[in-house]
Amino acid sequence: MISSILISTDFSPASWNATQVGIELAKQNEEATLSILHIFPSTSQSGDDTPSEFRPRMDQVKAHMNELSKSLLEASEDRIKNIVLAGDVEKAILKFIHQNDFDLVIVGINSNGFDNIPGSHALRVIEKSGTPVMIVPNALANNGAAKS
Repeated sequence: MISSILISTDFSPASWNATQVGIELAKQNEEATLSILHIFPSTSQSGDDTPSEFRPRMDQVKAHMNELSKSLLEASEDRIKNIVLAGDVEKAILKFIHQNDFDLVIVGINSNGFDNIPGSHALRVIEKSGTPVMIVPNALANNGAAKS
């Protein structure tokens, strides 16, 4: 049984598809919770994971994510948690996965022109997460996948 799902989003069409897949899985598992994670790319050398110049924009993004989440699942405040962090995208995602106990990580990928091979961040998350990872393509509706 899947009870805790992480969806990594960059607000691309592929990550929206990943979010839709996560919602469908959560609907099938009424006890499941969703964590939707967005990372602001940052190479801050200060040791601060959230540089002050990002904080206002990060707050805006989180508020927007909270509004979107309200329409995704019934009782969304209990089932959907939105997280906005800053840092190196790959390192921040992996750190978040390792600090939490997820049953499944869902990552959307954009086609990079090489036979739909996942992007480098997705490959490293698969390799290093220690958690099952589901990859969702950006062309979900066009590849023969069943729609709900």
